[in-house]
Amino acid sequence: MIVRVCGAIAVFAGIIVGFGGIEPQAALAQSAPAGDAAPATTPLPTPPAEPAPAEPRFTWQPYGFLRAQYRAVQDDPNVAFVGRDDGFELQNARIGVRGELDRRVAFVLAFDGAVDERLQANNPQGKLRVGLRDAFADVAIAGRLAARGGFFEAVVDPQALVGDTRRELIDLPIESRGMRATEGYQAAGLPPGRSLGAAIRLDPEPPADGVALGFELAVQNGADEFSSNNDNDKPAISASLIARLAHDSWLMLAGRYNPRTVGDLPFRQDEDDLQASAGLRLALGPVTLDGGAIVQRTAFPTTGGPDQRAFGGHAQAMLTVPAPLPLAVGYRFGILDPSSLLTSDRVMEHTAGAVLGVPRYRMRVQLQLVHVVEQAARELANDRVQLAAELVF
Repeated sequence: MIVRVCGAIAVFAGIIVGFGGIEPQAALAQSAPAGDAAPATTPLPTPPAEPAPAEPRFTWQPYGFLRAQYRAVQDDPNVAFVGRDDGFELQNARIGVRGELDRRVAFVLAFDGAVDERLQANNPQGKLRVGLRDAFADVAIAGRLAARGGFFEAVVDPQALVGDTRRELIDLPIESRGMRATEGYQAAGLPPGRSLGAAIRLDPEPPADGVALGFELAVQNGADEFSSNNDNDKPAISASLIARLAHDSWLMLAGRYNPRTVGDLPFRQDEDDLQASAGLRLALGPVTLDGGAIVQRTAFPTTGGPDQRAFGGHAQAMLTVPAPLPLAVGYRFGILDPSSLLTSDRVMEHTAGAVLGVPRYRMRVQLQLVHVVEQAARELANDRVQLAAELVF
Protein backbone atom coordinates (compact mmCIF):
# COMPACT_ATOMS: atom_id res chain seq x y z
CA MET A 1 0.00 0.00 0.00
CA ILE A 2 2.71 2.42 0.92
CA VAL A 3 4.57 1.60 -2.29
CA ARG A 4 1.47 2.42 -4.38
CA VAL A 5 1.01 5.78 -2.60
CA CYS A 6 4.67 6.77 -3.15
CA GLY A 7 4.47 5.86 -6.84
CA ALA A 8 1.33 7.97 -7.29
CA ILE A 9 3.01 10.91 -5.64
CA ALA A 10 6.00 10.56 -7.98
CA VAL A 11 3.75 10.45 -11.07
CA PHE A 12 1.85 13.51 -9.87
CA ALA A 13 5.07 15.47 -9.31
CA GLY A 14 6.29 14.61 -12.79
CA ILE A 15 3.05 15.85 -14.33
CA ILE A 16 3.31 19.16 -12.48
CA VAL A 17 6.92 19.68 -13.61
CA GLY A 18 6.02 18.84 -17.18
CA PHE A 19 3.17 21.34 -17.20
CA GLY A 20 5.54 24.07 -15.91
CA GLY A 21 7.91 23.61 -18.91
CA ILE A 22 10.82 23.02 -16.64
CA GLU A 23 13.24 20.15 -16.99
CA PRO A 24 13.82 18.18 -13.84
CA GLN A 25 17.59 18.96 -13.78
CA ALA A 26 16.91 22.67 -14.24
CA ALA A 27 14.36 22.61 -11.46
CA LEU A 28 16.91 21.13 -9.17
CA ALA A 29 19.45 23.71 -10.17
CA GLN A 30 17.06 26.61 -9.58
CA SER A 31 15.98 25.26 -6.26
CA ALA A 32 19.53 24.97 -4.98
CA PRO A 33 20.52 27.77 -2.61
CA ALA A 34 22.80 30.42 -4.13
CA GLY A 35 25.38 29.91 -1.46
CA ASP A 36 25.91 26.33 -2.47
CA ALA A 37 27.01 27.15 -6.09
CA ALA A 38 30.67 26.43 -6.98
CA PRO A 39 32.68 29.72 -7.19
CA ALA A 40 34.00 30.86 -10.61
CA THR A 41 37.70 30.17 -11.25
CA THR A 42 39.78 33.45 -10.89
CA PRO A 43 43.53 33.84 -11.73
CA LEU A 44 45.94 34.36 -8.86
CA PRO A 45 47.25 37.94 -8.52
CA THR A 46 50.50 38.59 -10.42
CA PRO A 47 53.37 38.98 -7.97
CA PRO A 48 54.92 42.46 -8.07
CA ALA A 49 58.06 42.78 -10.22
CA GLU A 50 61.30 42.97 -8.29
CA PRO A 51 62.61 46.54 -8.36
CA ALA A 52 65.80 47.10 -10.36
CA PRO A 53 68.83 47.42 -8.11
CA ALA A 54 69.61 51.05 -7.46
CA GLU A 55 72.86 52.39 -8.87
CA PRO A 56 75.43 52.92 -6.14
CA ARG A 57 75.68 56.54 -5.08
CA PHE A 58 79.45 56.37 -4.69
CA THR A 59 81.81 54.50 -7.02
CA TRP A 60 85.59 54.49 -7.17
CA GLN A 61 88.35 52.73 -9.06
CA PRO A 62 92.09 52.55 -8.43
CA TYR A 63 94.51 53.09 -11.30
CA GLY A 64 98.20 53.50 -11.94
CA PHE A 65 101.13 52.82 -14.20
CA LEU A 66 104.86 52.12 -14.06
CA ARG A 67 107.40 53.46 -16.55
CA ALA A 68 111.09 52.61 -16.42
CA GLN A 69 113.84 53.18 -18.94
CA TYR A 70 117.47 52.47 -19.65
CA ARG A 71 119.19 55.64 -20.83
CA ALA A 72 122.66 56.00 -22.34
CA VAL A 73 123.90 59.58 -22.89
CA GLN A 74 127.06 60.37 -24.81
CA ASP A 75 129.82 61.65 -22.50
CA ASP A 76 130.91 65.15 -23.45
CA PRO A 77 134.71 65.39 -23.19
CA ASN A 78 134.68 68.98 -21.89
CA VAL A 79 131.65 69.20 -19.57
CA ALA A 80 131.75 66.85 -16.58
CA PHE A 81 128.03 66.93 -15.75
CA VAL A 82 126.86 65.80 -19.22
CA GLY A 83 126.54 62.04 -19.60
CA ARG A 84 128.47 59.67 -17.33
CA ASP A 85 125.31 58.31 -15.69
CA ASP A 86 124.16 55.60 -18.09
CA GLY A 87 121.76 53.24 -16.37
CA PHE A 88 118.20 52.54 -15.34
CA GLU A 89 115.77 55.28 -14.45
CA LEU A 90 112.27 55.21 -13.00
CA GLN A 91 110.16 57.68 -14.96
CA ASN A 92 106.81 57.09 -13.26
CA ALA A 93 105.44 55.08 -10.35
CA ARG A 94 101.93 56.51 -10.46
CA ILE A 95 99.11 55.29 -8.25
CA GLY A 96 95.77 56.95 -7.73
CA VAL A 97 92.03 56.62 -7.47
CA ARG A 98 89.11 57.99 -9.49
CA GLY A 99 85.58 58.19 -8.17
CA GLU A 100 82.06 59.59 -8.62
CA LEU A 101 79.21 60.54 -6.33
CA ASP A 102 75.64 60.53 -7.73
CA ARG A 103 77.08 61.12 -11.21
CA ARG A 104 77.43 64.79 -10.31
CA VAL A 105 80.73 64.93 -8.45
CA ALA A 106 83.92 63.29 -9.71
CA PHE A 107 87.35 63.31 -8.13
CA VAL A 108 90.93 62.24 -8.87
CA LEU A 109 93.69 61.73 -6.33
CA ALA A 110 97.12 60.53 -7.50
CA PHE A 111 100.72 60.32 -6.31
CA ASP A 112 103.97 59.54 -8.10
CA GLY A 113 106.97 57.90 -6.49
CA ALA A 114 109.44 58.81 -9.24
CA VAL A 115 109.79 62.58 -8.77
CA ASP A 116 113.41 63.51 -9.59
CA GLU A 117 114.62 66.01 -6.99
CA ARG A 118 117.89 67.91 -7.49
CA LEU A 119 119.26 70.59 -5.23
CA GLN A 120 120.53 72.84 -8.00
CA ALA A 121 120.76 73.12 -11.76
CA ASN A 122 123.12 70.74 -13.57
CA ASN A 123 123.50 68.60 -10.45
CA PRO A 124 124.42 65.13 -11.79
CA GLN A 125 122.96 63.35 -8.76
CA GLY A 126 119.20 63.31 -8.14
CA LYS A 127 117.01 61.75 -5.46
CA LEU A 128 113.71 59.96 -5.86
CA ARG A 129 110.81 61.17 -3.79
CA VAL A 130 107.03 60.86 -3.67
CA GLY A 131 105.02 63.84 -4.92
CA LEU A 132 101.37 64.75 -5.31
CA ARG A 133 100.32 64.74 -8.97
CA ASP A 134 96.56 65.29 -8.93
CA ALA A 135 94.05 66.17 -6.21
CA PHE A 136 90.92 67.75 -7.60
CA ALA A 137 87.15 67.40 -7.82
CA ASP A 138 84.74 68.25 -10.63
CA VAL A 139 81.14 69.27 -9.91
CA ALA A 140 78.74 68.98 -12.85
CA ILE A 141 76.86 72.19 -13.64
CA ALA A 142 74.99 71.27 -16.83
CA GLY A 143 75.81 68.46 -19.22
CA ARG A 144 79.61 68.28 -19.51
CA LEU A 145 80.09 71.78 -18.10
CA ALA A 146 81.82 71.44 -14.72
CA ALA A 147 83.53 73.43 -11.99
CA ARG A 148 86.92 72.10 -10.91
CA GLY A 149 88.82 72.84 -7.75
CA GLY A 150 92.03 71.53 -6.19
CA PHE A 151 95.51 70.72 -7.45
CA PHE A 152 95.46 70.22 -11.22
CA GLU A 153 97.13 71.02 -14.53
CA ALA A 154 95.44 73.78 -16.51
CA VAL A 155 95.17 73.29 -20.27
CA VAL A 156 98.03 75.59 -21.26
CA ASP A 157 100.52 73.02 -22.54
CA PRO A 158 99.10 71.18 -25.60
CA GLN A 159 100.59 67.99 -24.17
CA ALA A 160 98.08 68.22 -21.31
CA LEU A 161 95.60 66.70 -23.78
CA VAL A 162 97.82 63.64 -24.36
CA GLY A 163 97.76 61.05 -21.58
CA ASP A 164 101.06 59.77 -20.20
CA THR A 165 100.22 56.22 -21.24
CA ARG A 166 99.23 57.30 -24.76
CA ARG A 167 102.35 59.30 -25.64
CA GLU A 168 104.12 57.62 -28.56
CA LEU A 169 107.69 58.66 -27.70
CA ILE A 170 109.40 58.20 -24.35
CA ASP A 171 109.93 61.85 -23.46
CA LEU A 172 107.69 64.87 -23.67
CA PRO A 173 108.65 67.38 -26.37
CA ILE A 174 111.55 69.61 -25.37
CA GLU A 175 109.43 72.77 -24.97
CA SER A 176 107.32 70.94 -22.37
CA ARG A 177 110.07 68.93 -20.69
CA GLY A 178 113.01 71.31 -20.96
CA MET A 179 116.56 70.02 -20.99
CA ARG A 180 117.12 67.64 -18.09
CA ALA A 181 120.25 67.45 -15.98
CA THR A 182 123.05 65.25 -17.43
CA GLU A 183 121.45 65.38 -20.91
CA GLY A 184 122.81 68.87 -21.63
CA TYR A 185 122.75 72.33 -20.08
CA GLN A 186 119.75 72.09 -17.79
CA ALA A 187 116.79 74.33 -18.67
CA ALA A 188 113.20 74.36 -17.48
CA GLY A 189 110.29 73.73 -19.80
CA LEU A 190 107.94 76.59 -20.63
CA PRO A 191 104.53 75.31 -19.40
CA PRO A 192 103.53 76.19 -15.83
CA GLY A 193 102.77 72.66 -14.61
CA ARG A 194 100.23 71.87 -11.90
CA SER A 195 99.00 74.32 -9.30
CA LEU A 196 96.27 74.92 -6.75
CA GLY A 197 93.20 76.73 -8.02
CA ALA A 198 89.75 76.56 -9.55
CA ALA A 199 88.35 76.38 -13.08
CA ILE A 200 85.20 76.34 -15.14
CA ARG A 201 85.61 73.88 -17.99
CA LEU A 202 83.77 72.13 -20.78
CA ASP A 203 85.57 69.16 -22.30
CA PRO A 204 83.36 67.62 -25.02
CA GLU A 205 83.37 64.01 -26.17
CA PRO A 206 85.20 63.42 -29.46
CA PRO A 207 82.48 63.59 -32.13
CA ALA A 208 81.84 60.92 -34.76
CA ASP A 209 82.21 63.72 -37.31
CA GLY A 210 82.30 67.49 -37.31
CA VAL A 211 83.67 69.63 -34.48
CA ALA A 212 82.85 69.74 -30.76
CA LEU A 213 83.99 72.90 -28.95
CA GLY A 214 85.14 73.19 -25.35
CA PHE A 215 86.95 75.64 -23.12
CA GLU A 216 88.62 76.16 -19.76
CA LEU A 217 88.92 79.29 -17.62
CA ALA A 218 91.26 78.77 -14.67
CA VAL A 219 92.49 80.84 -11.72
CA GLN A 220 95.46 79.31 -9.89
CA ASN A 221 98.35 80.15 -7.63
CA GLY A 222 101.29 81.41 -9.64
CA ALA A 223 103.95 79.58 -7.63
CA ASP A 224 105.68 76.44 -8.84
CA GLU A 225 103.81 73.14 -8.72
CA PHE A 226 105.38 71.95 -5.47
CA SER A 227 104.52 75.11 -3.52
CA SER A 228 101.90 74.79 -0.78
CA ASN A 229 100.65 78.38 -1.21
CA ASN A 230 100.84 81.35 -3.55
CA ASP A 231 104.02 83.44 -3.90
CA ASN A 232 102.18 86.78 -3.70
CA ASP A 233 98.65 88.24 -3.58
CA LYS A 234 97.99 87.89 -7.31
CA PRO A 235 96.62 84.80 -9.06
CA ALA A 236 97.64 83.30 -12.38
CA ILE A 237 94.81 83.40 -14.95
CA SER A 238 94.56 81.15 -17.99
CA ALA A 239 92.03 80.60 -20.76
CA SER A 240 91.96 77.89 -23.41
CA LEU A 241 89.77 76.89 -26.33
CA ILE A 242 89.58 73.24 -27.42
CA ALA A 243 88.13 71.93 -30.67
CA ARG A 244 87.75 68.14 -30.68
CA LEU A 245 87.53 66.36 -34.00
CA ALA A 246 86.76 62.79 -35.03
CA HIS A 247 89.24 59.96 -34.37
CA ASP A 248 90.71 61.62 -31.28
CA SER A 249 92.00 64.61 -33.23
CA TRP A 250 91.98 68.09 -31.69
CA LEU A 251 93.07 71.71 -31.94
CA MET A 252 93.75 73.98 -28.97
CA LEU A 253 94.67 77.61 -28.26
CA ALA A 254 95.55 78.99 -24.83
CA GLY A 255 96.86 82.05 -23.02
CA ARG A 256 98.08 82.62 -19.46
CA TYR A 257 99.10 85.60 -17.36
CA ASN A 258 101.09 84.99 -14.18
CA PRO A 259 102.47 87.84 -12.03
CA ARG A 260 105.11 85.92 -10.05
CA THR A 261 107.36 86.84 -7.12
CA VAL A 262 110.74 85.13 -6.76
CA GLY A 263 113.62 85.16 -4.29
CA ASP A 264 113.85 85.34 -0.52
CA LEU A 265 113.23 88.27 1.78
CA PRO A 266 114.42 90.98 1.72
CA PHE A 267 115.40 90.52 -1.93
CA ARG A 268 112.11 89.39 -3.46
CA GLN A 269 111.43 90.53 -7.02
CA ASP A 270 108.34 90.59 -9.21
CA GLU A 271 108.36 88.88 -12.61
CA ASP A 272 105.32 88.89 -14.90
CA ASP A 273 104.89 86.03 -17.40
CA LEU A 274 102.60 86.27 -20.41
CA GLN A 275 102.24 83.02 -22.37
CA ALA A 276 100.46 81.86 -25.50
CA SER A 277 100.31 78.32 -26.84
CA ALA A 278 98.77 76.33 -29.67
CA GLY A 279 98.61 72.64 -30.45
CA LEU A 280 97.25 70.31 -33.11
CA ARG A 281 96.79 66.55 -33.36
CA LEU A 282 95.41 64.87 -36.48
CA ALA A 283 94.75 61.15 -36.87
CA LEU A 284 94.68 60.41 -40.60
CA GLY A 285 94.32 56.67 -40.92
CA PRO A 286 97.72 55.06 -40.26
CA VAL A 287 99.41 58.48 -39.93
CA THR A 288 99.20 60.66 -36.81
CA LEU A 289 100.48 64.23 -36.92
CA ASP A 290 101.20 66.22 -33.77
CA GLY A 291 102.53 69.72 -33.27
CA GLY A 292 102.70 72.44 -30.66
CA ALA A 293 104.28 75.80 -29.87
CA ILE A 294 104.63 77.98 -26.78
CA VAL A 295 105.85 81.58 -26.61
CA GLN A 296 106.51 83.55 -23.43
CA ARG A 297 107.41 87.08 -22.48
CA THR A 298 108.70 87.88 -18.98
CA ALA A 299 108.78 91.45 -17.67
CA PHE A 300 110.84 92.52 -14.64
CA PRO A 301 108.98 95.44 -12.99
CA THR A 302 111.10 95.40 -9.81
CA THR A 303 114.46 95.76 -11.52
CA GLY A 304 113.24 97.51 -14.67
CA GLY A 305 115.41 95.25 -16.81
CA PRO A 306 114.68 94.38 -20.45
CA ASP A 307 111.94 91.86 -21.19
CA GLN A 308 112.93 88.25 -21.69
CA ARG A 309 111.38 86.26 -24.50
CA ALA A 310 111.34 82.49 -24.82
CA PHE A 311 109.82 80.07 -27.29
CA GLY A 312 109.68 76.38 -28.06
CA GLY A 313 107.83 73.95 -30.25
CA HIS A 314 107.77 70.59 -31.94
CA ALA A 315 106.42 68.76 -34.99
CA GLN A 316 105.90 65.00 -34.96
CA ALA A 317 104.70 62.31 -37.37
CA MET A 318 103.96 58.69 -36.45
CA LEU A 319 103.16 55.84 -38.86
CA THR A 320 101.29 52.72 -37.75
CA VAL A 321 102.96 49.65 -39.24
CA PRO A 322 100.94 46.49 -40.04
CA ALA A 323 102.13 43.88 -37.54
CA PRO A 324 100.73 41.19 -35.22
CA LEU A 325 101.02 43.66 -32.34
CA PRO A 326 100.32 47.44 -32.43
CA LEU A 327 103.50 49.02 -33.79
CA ALA A 328 104.23 52.62 -34.76
CA VAL A 329 107.41 54.40 -35.84
CA GLY A 330 108.03 58.09 -36.22
CA TYR A 331 110.13 61.24 -36.03
CA ARG A 332 109.93 64.44 -33.99
CA PHE A 333 111.73 67.73 -34.33
CA GLY A 334 111.85 69.97 -31.27
CA ILE A 335 113.34 73.36 -30.43
CA LEU A 336 113.68 75.38 -27.23
CA ASP A 337 115.08 78.88 -26.74
CA PRO A 338 114.81 79.56 -22.98
CA SER A 339 115.89 83.21 -23.01
CA SER A 340 116.39 85.99 -25.51
CA LEU A 341 118.82 87.57 -23.01
CA LEU A 342 121.29 84.75 -23.72
CA THR A 343 122.44 84.49 -27.30
CA SER A 344 123.70 80.88 -27.23
CA ASP A 345 121.18 78.84 -25.23
CA ARG A 346 119.01 77.57 -28.08
CA VAL A 347 118.83 73.78 -28.40
CA MET A 348 117.23 71.46 -30.95
CA GLU A 349 116.41 67.75 -30.84
CA HIS A 350 115.92 65.26 -33.66
CA THR A 351 114.18 62.17 -32.29
CA ALA A 352 113.48 58.90 -34.10
CA GLY A 353 111.44 56.36 -32.17
CA ALA A 354 109.16 53.35 -32.14
CA VAL A 355 106.47 52.03 -29.81
CA LEU A 356 105.23 48.44 -29.59
CA GLY A 357 102.03 47.66 -27.70
CA VAL A 358 101.25 44.40 -25.92
CA PRO A 359 97.52 44.82 -25.17
CA ARG A 360 97.08 41.40 -23.54
CA TYR A 361 99.42 42.43 -20.72
CA ARG A 362 98.61 46.17 -20.85
CA MET A 363 102.23 46.92 -21.68
CA ARG A 364 104.18 49.06 -24.13
CA VAL A 365 107.86 49.00 -25.13
CA GLN A 366 109.44 52.16 -26.55
CA LEU A 367 112.76 52.95 -28.21
CA GLN A 368 114.12 56.34 -29.20
CA LEU A 369 117.34 57.79 -30.58
CA VAL A 370 117.94 61.49 -29.96
CA HIS A 371 120.43 63.75 -31.75
CA VAL A 372 120.89 67.01 -29.82
CA VAL A 373 122.13 70.20 -31.49
CA GLU A 374 123.24 73.22 -29.45
CA GLN A 375 124.47 76.54 -30.77
CA ALA A 376 128.12 76.74 -31.68
CA ALA A 377 129.16 78.65 -28.54
CA ARG A 378 127.85 75.86 -26.29
CA GLU A 379 128.14 72.82 -28.52
CA LEU A 380 128.10 69.48 -26.70
CA ALA A 381 128.50 65.81 -27.52
CA ASN A 382 125.32 64.57 -25.84
CA ASP A 383 123.30 62.33 -28.15
CA ARG A 384 121.37 59.61 -26.32
CA VAL A 385 119.60 56.26 -26.69
CA GLN A 386 116.60 55.31 -24.54
CA LEU A 387 114.69 52.05 -24.12
CA ALA A 388 111.57 52.11 -21.95
CA ALA A 389 108.87 49.72 -20.75
CA GLU A 390 105.44 50.67 -19.42
CA LEU A 391 102.82 48.71 -17.49
CA VAL A 392 99.30 50.04 -16.87
CA PHE A 393 97.19 48.65 -14.05
